[in-house]
Amino acid sequence: MAFRSSGPIRGPYFTAKEFATMKKKICLTVLGFALAHAGSAQTDAARSYLNYPIIITLQFHCFALPFRDMKSNFSNVGIGLGTEVSLHGSNTILQQASAVWYHNKAMGNGLLFYSQMAWRPTIGPNNYAEIKLGAGYLISFRPIKSFKQVDGNWVSAGHKGKGMFSIPLGVSVGHVSNSAIANISNFASYQFLLISGYNKSIPLVPE
Repeated sequence: MAFRSSGPIRGPYFTAKEFATMKKKICLTVLGFALAHAGSAQTDAARSYLNYPIIITLQFHCFALPFRDMKSNFSNVGIGLGTEVSLHGSNTILQQASAVWYHNKAMGNGLLFYSQMAWRPTIGPNNYAEIKLGAGYLISFRPIKSFKQVDGNWVSAGHKGKGMFSIPLGVSVGHVSNSAIANISNFASYQFLLISGYNKSIPLVPE
């Protein structure tokens, strides 16, 4: 048996130049798939965050220096309601706004309105930390009925308190749980408040 060919016959092998070219094409293809997957993952992560979520907090009010008398930090229960909006595409810089009511039998109840800018780096796949600083306004009510002197006579001033400027500084850690129904984030925070204008003898008070 015989056959005729117009050129040289090649076996199942590649030259060094052809092998290098094929290797380069395979590497570029794999790199392209990897970049496409990474871009898709970042897009999905960005889409998983929604602006203006409902933030409900259970808070405890304490009149003390930070990390002093830790037992008292879990008394005087309050509740807060707030929201936040992302200021950066990666959702690591946010602006938060909150309103908090707390009950304090010894010092009087209070209403706190404040806004904070937060830096939120991620720690692992679904965990994060926060450092936040802002400004607010505290309305502190008197714990008991009080009196004031008017024209030499003492008259009732009721439980009405006063408003004071506040500087809130906080740290938080949290965990995000994603589901088909809703995204839920559980977190714990320590919030330090510096109150201005508490009284004439003590211009700044920590809470």
